[in-house]
Order: sequence, then C-alpha cells, then structure tokens
Amino acid sequence: MRANRVKWVAAAAVAGLVATAAIAETATMTGRFPAPYREAAMLGSLSVGRIDGRDGYQVGSAIERALASTGYFNLQGGRRSGGNADGMLSGGVSSGVEDSYYRRKEKRCVERDANKKCIREQEFEIRCTQRVANLTVDVRIVRYDGQIVYSANKPLRQQIDWCEGQSAPRTAEEMISAMANEVAASVRNDIVPRTDTYRIRFRESTKDLPKPEVKPFKDLIRLTQRDLRSACAGFTAMNGRAPNHASILFNLGLCAEAAGDLRGALAWYQRAQPLLGRRSEAEEGIGRMQSRMAADADDAERARRLR
Repeated sequence: MRANRVKWVAAAAVAGLVATAAIAETATMTGRFPAPYREAAMLGSLSVGRIDGRDGYQVGSAIERALASTGYFNLQGGRRSGGNADGMLSGGVSSGVEDSYYRRKEKRCVERDANKKCIREQEFEIRCTQRVANLTVDVRIVRYDGQIVYSANKPLRQQIDWCEGQSAPRTAEEMISAMANEVAASVRNDIVPRTDTYRIRFRESTKDLPKPEVKPFKDLIRLTQRDLRSACAGFTAMNGRAPNHASILFNLGLCAEAAGDLRGALAWYQRAQPLLGRRSEAEEGIGRMQSRMAADADDAERARRLR
C-alpha cells in the first residue's frame, strides 16, 4: 500500500516574534511534523491484534509499548480483541537465527624480551562463529470501516562475529528482541506525528549586497546570538534599503519561522528560493514550512473527527 506522503511545509513572520534560543548564528525551534501515513494517524483509538509467527508476540508487545509511550492513540482491546477501537493493527513475522563457522588467521606474540616487548610473532589459525539473525515483519492497520490505512513490510538483519576465547556479544534472543524494538519504533514513526527541536543557521553571504550594508548586515548576524528580536527587526529595515537580496529574504523567513508564523516564513522562503536555486536552504525551508503546516492541519482535522 502506498503511503499518504505529506510534503514538507512551514512559515513565519517577524511580527509577534517570540523569544527563541539562538546558538551561534542559528535559531533553535520546536515544530510538529506529520506522520507519513496520514489516515492511520487520524485514528483516535487503536488495538494491536494478532501478530502471527514464532516471534509475533514479542513484536506485538514491542509495538504496543512504542505506541503507548507516545500517548497519541487510545490503545484498546489488548491483543485478543479490537473492542471498539477505530483501527486494528495485525500482521505476521518470519524470523530465524543461524550460526556458521569459519577460520581466520591471527598473529600472536610468542616471545618477549626482558622489557616484555614482543620480539617474535607467529601466525595461528583460530575458529570463529558468525551469527546472522533475520526478522521480517508485515503489518497493517484496518480501520473500523474495513479500509486499510497502513501497510508496511519491514525486513531487518543483524550479524555478529566472535572467535575462540571470546563470548558471543549477544544471544540469539537479544538480537531478535533488539530488532523487534527497532520495528516497533519504525511503526510508531510511520503513524504518529513527531515533534522535533531543530536549529537552522542564518544565511551570512553578503554577495551582491550594497557595500554600505555589508558591515550592518554582519553586525545583525552577530546580534542573532544575543537579541534575536532586534536582529530580525534590523533585517526588516535592511530589506527596505536593499530589497530582494537572497540572504536578507532567507533570514526574514527564518525570523518568521522562529516566531511561529509559518505562513509568513513560507512566503519569505518562496521569495528567496529563485535567487538561491534548487536544493538550497530556501527550498528546504519551503518544504519544512509546508510539512509543519500540514501537521497543524492534520491535528485540527483529527480533533474535529474525534469530537
């Protein structure tokens, strides 16, 4: 099943700028981003049902713990009954652990001088073990109306090696458990929106900036470390004196994003993007704003549906 991928989005304006931590020439922000599988994330309650396979119970328990840790879904019905949950998660697991054996050569010291410095080495052949664990999980969520809103296949593989005189770094059970937890985290990230704290660097390039504005611009960049509000007000004034400069437009977008004005930030980044080109920080900003705006819209829609 193809995921309902939500594009990156976001925006912000200088007006109403709130205090935001700045480190070096960066602004630190916290934003909410949408789950890749939108319709699954719209569910209010969820039951983790049967996960078939030898290690299915362990995988199901790991998924339950991962989802419970977020507090996002109302988990219902345990593993035996979906109860009145909006959706049921179920699936199957195939797993296996296999040991194989090989030999490798290793040099060891066989003679030392009076100062215990090695003066003669000899090559030995030693026996070693390679353990490979595989875990493949197929999981899906069926909504109360029968619609499949999430489907994913998650194959994982772990390998460890050890040789005679050493102990195995992990048991087979520990390897399977670690992979079950990794799958659970992946499922959680697929269907639960995330809140991230991130830092974006102010653009410092003065290329094509009128010479009288170069020093004031650099002063404003340094000011972002001490007084972000005043620095952003300075960029606004400078934009009037040197309009349509890529760095000023981008920095105004970052000021707006830091203020929480996602639509304003989107507008500034869109103005900067043609000047900075594809795969630039402005294009990343556009995607980030679009994503954050989509997350806000999804939260509002979910709240409406659950009323």
